[in-house]
Amino acid sequence: MKFVLTGFCQNENIRCYSFQRIATGGRRTEWNVGVDLTLLQRHGIPLQEAPLLCSVLLAARSAQDEGQSLMISESDMRARAEQRASERMESQNKRKAASLPPTQTQAPIPHATPDLKFGRLGVGLGSRPAYPWSPGNQDTTKS
Repeated sequence: MKFVLTGFCQNENIRCYSFQRIATGGRRTEWNVGVDLTLLQRHGIPLQEAPLLCSVLLAARSAQDEGQSLMISESDMRARAEQRASERMESQNKRKAASLPPTQTQAPIPHATPDLKFGRLGVGLGSRPAYPWSPGNQDTTKS
C-alpha cells in the first residue's frame, strides 16, 4: 500500500492535504488529512514536513477505514516534535564525538642529527652534503 499526495487546499489556518491510497491490485481510495498550521508552528515543525507527517499518520490508521478525512492531533505533533529534538541531539552528539581530539598522545618526532663522518651539511641554496658517492664510483654496466 502506498500514498500519493495529490494536492492541498487551505482555509484560514487549516491546511488540508489530499492523498490517494494505492492498494495492491491498483485500487485507489481518497484520503484527506487536515493540519492546524498554528499547532505546527507552536511545536517547531517546519511546514515542509507536514505532508510527511500526514503520510505517517495515514500509514498507521488507513488499515482501519476506507476513504475518510483525518485531522492531525496535537499529541501527534508533540510526538513528532520530540522525535525531531532527539534526532537533533543525536546529530549534535555525533559531531561532538567526531571533533574530540584523539585520546592517545603521539610521541614527538626526534630531530635528525647530521652524521659528521660524511661531512657537514650546508645551509642555503646550492649547498650539498659531502657524501662519499660520486658518479665515477658507480658501475654503469648492466648484467
